[in-house]
Amino acid sequence: MPALLPNAGIARVYVFAVLVLAFVFIMAEAYILYLTKQGEKTIATNQWQIPEVQDAVSSSITTYMVYNVLFILAQAYIIFLCLEALMYKNTIQVIAVLVFYIVCQTYTAARYISFYVLPSLAARIFLRDRNMQLMQVSVMAMYAIALVSLVVLSYKLKKDVGWSVFRKLGADISLHRAYAWHQCLTILLKIDIYFVGSYLVQMTALILKADDIETWLQITVFIPFCIVIIVGAFYALHGERRRLMIAIATCIFLSLGYFIFKIVRVCDSSIVNKPGDPYADNRPFIMITIVTCMLLVIATGLASIKCIENFDSGLKEAIAYDEMRIRHQKLYATPVPAAEKHESGRLLSDPTLPTRDRFTLD
Repeated sequence: MPALLPNAGIARVYVFAVLVLAFVFIMAEAYILYLTKQGEKTIATNQWQIPEVQDAVSSSITTYMVYNVLFILAQAYIIFLCLEALMYKNTIQVIAVLVFYIVCQTYTAARYISFYVLPSLAARIFLRDRNMQLMQVSVMAMYAIALVSLVVLSYKLKKDVGWSVFRKLGADISLHRAYAWHQCLTILLKIDIYFVGSYLVQMTALILKADDIETWLQITVFIPFCIVIIVGAFYALHGERRRLMIAIATCIFLSLGYFIFKIVRVCDSSIVNKPGDPYADNRPFIMITIVTCMLLVIATGLASIKCIENFDSGLKEAIAYDEMRIRHQKLYATPVPAAEKHESGRLLSDPTLPTRDRFTLD
């Protein structure tokens, strides 16, 4: 298994930046969660003494708190994606992290609009809460700063990471293209895990009710379907199982019909701004999630097709050989005297030079 922390200086700076940003965002979202909880106490003690109205507003506050928790989990998932990208020298996954940040920025903008531009009944209790407004504006500004910083670091990181792919696959251009699509599909499936999981949490915990048949269809059909598709896609991709991947790609494209159906349901004019509207407080969030899931589904389906075309091109064997080479180096690497120099003038103990093992010819 590759080292968790990279040796290169720019890579360590990248990891440090991601960890610091994640800590700042988690603390900010935790404080927003605290302010939201305080708003719930305000409802219970000071306003809306009509029980039906109190219950409706309290339910809306719960919705906002669930989204705060999802924002915090997003930062934890970003840390995982960044560390794994550096462990396996995956430049495409580094770019995917930037896209993840852009989506998070979109969510924070939607949250500010739902609180202070087009506030719902529940959100109006925060109109005079300057701490809440300041924190939401600060989070949006921090995401913008984080994006600029990570774009610069990712650009510099790409130069250091790109050479490792060349050493892994050699100079075969077709093999490099196949590997790029292999990485794209792997990363898309990882991002699918978070956003599809986020969508399922929103639908099951916030919108669907126990007496609604759609709730049970969601739990008994859609959730197992998503798990089987994602796990099956990983299995088919790494084993280059063509028939299984074709079946999975077909199911992926068919699932677009479900998301189109949900968009129609969420935007149905017969329930929008009507009493009992189940999407009254989370319509912007659920729409962003559905559209993001649809784009991911389309991208995952297209990447699956490209990977099917690249099956049996020698990529599977090349990856297996590289893994064997790495294991061989760890098992049989011999220490090099510290004073011994490479022809370039650097010490042979320099970690940036190739490892010398017992079976390497000088």
